[in-house]
Amino acid sequence: MTRTIAALMLASVATFVGTGCATNRTPCTSCACVAPAGAATAVNTKTADALRETLMDERRAQAFYTSVMAKHGQVRPFSNIVHAEERHAAVVETLMTRHGVAIPTDTPSNLPAVPGTLPECNRMAAQLERDNIAMYDRLLTDVTEPDIRAAFENLRDASKNNHLPAFERWSANSGPTATGQVVGYGYGNGRGQGRGRGAANDCDGFCNGPCVSLQ
Repeated sequence: MTRTIAALMLASVATFVGTGCATNRTPCTSCACVAPAGAATAVNTKTADALRETLMDERRAQAFYTSVMAKHGQVRPFSNIVHAEERHAAVVETLMTRHGVAIPTDTPSNLPAVPGTLPECNRMAAQLERDNIAMYDRLLTDVTEPDIRAAFENLRDASKNNHLPAFERWSANSGPTATGQVVGYGYGNGRGQGRGRGAANDCDGFCNGPCVSLQ
């Protein structure tokens, strides 16, 4: 009996890992958390500058969302989206390595002060996402490398379709809650309580980057 239980447990673990951690999760292969395939070609100065700018912007968002949680606790949507920002920065770093652009070691500077209330934090985060979207729209006018363009479009769309709507909704939600105590909006895949509005897919860095619902 003991051997049978042990065998079943090992089989469950193998299935868990092999299917993106859960049978109802799709491994991330095309969303903003995976760098598109591309040739290792040199890029011009403008494109190199664009990669550096996007990396620092993704790092800045991650640092601010981390600061919000340091002040207010592990609250959503910050506790999910902060992991997505980490994955997005990793995508840009992959592109920089591929195209021979040095990855800066600088930490983000001039971070905004963390507001005293969560609705204010969400409003500020929403503005950071709007600025991020505008940045990618601007940079895409000059970038020609297919893999970099595809990555920039994916990252912009993650901000536009996932992060911004989440922050906008929570900026008007008077019931901020900690991770696992969601009020009003479901997060899908058993992550949170209750049922809520559906969300687009993005990655939160869990189990090597499956696409999961963030809003």
